[in-house]
Amino acid sequence: MMPPPSGDWSVFQQIFAEHWDAFQRAHPRYQTAYYDGLVAKMLACGNPAKMGYVEYRCLQCGEGTHRVAMSCKSSLCLRCAQVHVDTWVSQVSPMLHEGVIYRHIILTVPAMFRTTFYQNAAVVLSAFMRCGGECLDDF
Repeated sequence: MMPPPSGDWSVFQQIFAEHWDAFQRAHPRYQTAYYDGLVAKMLACGNPAKMGYVEYRCLQCGEGTHRVAMSCKSSLCLRCAQVHVDTWVSQVSPMLHEGVIYRHIILTVPAMFRTTFYQNAAVVLSAFMRCGGECLDDF
């Protein structure tokens, strides 16, 4: 028997299930097969009827079964994203300096410049990151 998903996961799935269509209408750039596929996989994650499952039996007596549902392996999924996070942390950790406190900082472009910025990202991205780094160093 499959254990029920945690309460947080159920709420997350419910929010997507109930509001994905309205979100797409409000944000047309997400009206693509790619995003529809990600959301559909995330909503089906852990559901043996939709994603399939593996069933194990006791090798000693052959009685009793344990069913494990397949996961979606999507970075959008709260359950599966943890695997991506753990992998990233294991790759980045050796490069970090012991005893140094790190902060996650996001540099953004004002809305009025975003279209121009994204259209010319290949040219301006390096300069933008360099400038952002210098500003943080000065700060």
